[in-house]
Amino acid sequence: MNQVTAKKILESNIARTIGCTDIGVVGYIASIGAYILRNQKIHSIHLTMSDELYKNSVNVGVPGLRKSGLNQALALGVLLKNPKEQLSVFESVTNNDIEQIESLLKEISVKIEHHKYDDTVLYEELLMTSTDGDEVKIVIKDHYDNVVSVVKNGEKMPEFERKALIDRVNQNKILSYDEIFDFVEKNDFTGLEELFRIATIQYENSSEEMKKIGRNYLVENLTDSQKSCTNEISNFLKEHIEVSSKKRMIGDIFTVYGVAGSGNLGIGTLVTPMFLSDAYNLSQKKREQLIVLSFYTSVYVKQEMNIVTVLCGTGHATGCSSAASFVFSKEGTRKQIKDAINLYLSTSMGFVCDGAKVSCTYKVSFAAMNGMITGHMVMDQSISCDGFGLNKTNVDETIKNLGRLNNEILNTANKGIISLI
Repeated sequence: MNQVTAKKILESNIARTIGCTDIGVVGYIASIGAYILRNQKIHSIHLTMSDELYKNSVNVGVPGLRKSGLNQALALGVLLKNPKEQLSVFESVTNNDIEQIESLLKEISVKIEHHKYDDTVLYEELLMTSTDGDEVKIVIKDHYDNVVSVVKNGEKMPEFERKALIDRVNQNKILSYDEIFDFVEKNDFTGLEELFRIATIQYENSSEEMKKIGRNYLVENLTDSQKSCTNEISNFLKEHIEVSSKKRMIGDIFTVYGVAGSGNLGIGTLVTPMFLSDAYNLSQKKREQLIVLSFYTSVYVKQEMNIVTVLCGTGHATGCSSAASFVFSKEGTRKQIKDAINLYLSTSMGFVCDGAKVSCTYKVSFAAMNGMITGHMVMDQSISCDGFGLNKTNVDETIKNLGRLNNEILNTANKGIISLI
């Protein structure tokens, strides 16, 4: 992996979001429609979603409302009319907007349905009509911000469309874990300055929020004995990730940067190396190496888990990046990093996704915590996987098995999960 490829992977795997990404795309698509019909009164909204997108948006808090509701998210998008903000469309919400939601919903006919699509797991189609008889149809597919079609009264409006991202993502795949480690060791991160800036913002936001609520889990609260105890320091890390994740999942206005399509993964992936760097007083060079290692480890795992199923991709990727970061921060070898990832995955293959909601806060924070612990086990006891079952002695094979479990074997299980929730 060279600097050009690394930068392209960064650009296609990181995005600024407000609230849960899955609810953000609901507000985004409504905002596009309302902007196009901005001088007219909205008569009806018909939203069709893929099963997977519905599962991950129906129970999460709408930013500013602190409660769930797809119809409220649609109404808020209509009121904001700001599609330029894309997945951060909710950032500008005001109390006045919130007060207008219920009255707006009394005036608009809203229908929401969801289906299984064979060719994609992320599909959202919105048909919006005005009282004047105009209509606009918008389709988002494959990626949260990938607007593939906007049609008003039968006429295409290409200025709102964005070129499909899937081909670009596939052209810049990570081929093996050695490719990541070689890149980290070369330590030439030209073009990745934005990644370091975002990691700093993510970590500072988490620390500031902990100060506001009086949680004594900041790095400066760590004693020397706690710094030498992995269980203690991993608990501090868990708190950093939990506080940020909870803010966005309950619907507070809280900016995060998503990684590989997940805001919670962005928190786990970027807060972890920053926290470890502060806790262990690492050099700036080491900090940047940790950030890069953590980011591309998460992207590699999610790259193989390329469709949404009942497995929690955020948890798997967070645990792997945390394990890798911890071992690297302790001067572990390449083999030890691979073993730590392998060991974490041996305990998490059954990490199930039952829809996005507040408890995801604990999944992602515990994943980071347990990733650190598996890293400690490898460093302290030279533990490694025996190669039986889904986990192989080669970490690349293990991650590919995780991808096959996710993409092929459990692909049809979403329907059952949706029926339970």
